[in-house]
Amino acid sequence: MSLKERNKQVFNVDKCTLCGDCFSLCPELHLPKEVAIDEIKALIAGENTKYVLQHCTTCFSCNLICQNDCKPYQLILENWNSKYIKQGAPPIYRFVCPSMKSNIWQMLYVLMSKEEIGWIEKWMNQPNKESIFLVGNYTHILPFILGDSNLLNYFTSVDLLDHWECGAYLYQGGYLDVVKRIGEKCKDDFTKWGTKKIVTFLDALHYVLTTTHPQEMGTEFTQNIIPFNQWFLNMLEKGDINFSNQLNLKITIHDNCYSKAGGSMYWDPPRKILRLTGCKILEMEHIRGDSLCCGFGAGASWTKNIHIVFDILKVAQVKLKEAEATGADVLVTYCGGCLYLLWAAREIFKSKLKIFHSFELIRMATGESIDISQKIHKERAWDIISIITYHLFISLFHKPFYIEEISMDPKSLGSRKFILLRMMRWVLGLKINQAIFRKLFIFLLPKLSTPRKWEKK
Repeated sequence: MSLKERNKQVFNVDKCTLCGDCFSLCPELHLPKEVAIDEIKALIAGENTKYVLQHCTTCFSCNLICQNDCKPYQLILENWNSKYIKQGAPPIYRFVCPSMKSNIWQMLYVLMSKEEIGWIEKWMNQPNKESIFLVGNYTHILPFILGDSNLLNYFTSVDLLDHWECGAYLYQGGYLDVVKRIGEKCKDDFTKWGTKKIVTFLDALHYVLTTTHPQEMGTEFTQNIIPFNQWFLNMLEKGDINFSNQLNLKITIHDNCYSKAGGSMYWDPPRKILRLTGCKILEMEHIRGDSLCCGFGAGASWTKNIHIVFDILKVAQVKLKEAEATGADVLVTYCGGCLYLLWAAREIFKSKLKIFHSFELIRMATGESIDISQKIHKERAWDIISIITYHLFISLFHKPFYIEEISMDPKSLGSRKFILLRMMRWVLGLKINQAIFRKLFIFLLPKLSTPRKWEKK
């Protein structure tokens, strides 16, 4: 394990002019100028804020907005880390902790098909790990995206849940000390395996391995690490892979929050690839550095446990509406984490958009067959909704907690039957019950989401 201390001074207080642009120009918050100035002052002083710590969606935009490159985003994360040390994590977060009982991966295991379980078990038990393709925790939730694609033959697909997306999603929540421990575990595993090359399915994984861990956590990775979209574009340009089908789809593209950290390195390759598949891209109002969050990040800025799910879906609803306004038929994301959340939102708000991961369109363009009807996507969305509803209910009876253990026993998958979850899933499998659930959720949404008080007249 690394003995280096975590860098706690990423935010450059000496260069900050207290202009407030980071929060007044934020595409998510857009606070009034004077309020934004007060908020940055409070963060620097380590005090609680009125709005930022309660409503930030961890979208990274403030770092791009700051003309002095002060890194205000890291200031938010440090304040959240301090809050976690004092208060712990909200009870509902247990469902995204692979080392804890009844997490989403354990629960989905009893709802997945045998084919999906076969793919997952293969990815989790690979013997040769010299050149690996990091699948990521949230792709694990929708393994049919990758399935048995021929594209996976170029490397060894690895899916270890206790790598926690290499700490990427916990980093967004400000669990910085835990992220450091995860990074050290990842490094130890890669070293033990003799890994020399890593292709990351998510840009988030690439960024945390190449930037966050070495610069902020003191953990260096010596492997050759490349994002999947860049790897694939290189293969196309060399002629090693070719598209045999033109898709002729009208699509709009969601830029995930981590893509902002790398800029054009993450934004451009998926657009180049998707244009080559024959897709026509209709851009949303907010893209690239101004892109709106899928909703997932809204769960980081919690005030009360009961608000978290409603805050997440409220932000997701805004994203879906912006995507629909483009006139596109398909919303495409190149992030597995965004995909599962957007699908849950699509089903709750009855959006007519089809939602694909860019990898699925790549598979279609290379001549592979996928579920174009998206029946399995819809079923998985209701699996996820059932699990989140289950956890929202039981979290009402639990207290905040601390992440003590980061390792997970792979045998824990499939070790429980989750009878109550299966009953809930059966109930929500009926169309009439889905309609009732939607109406109830939409009715509760304005009442149980955290109010944006600065917007009130």
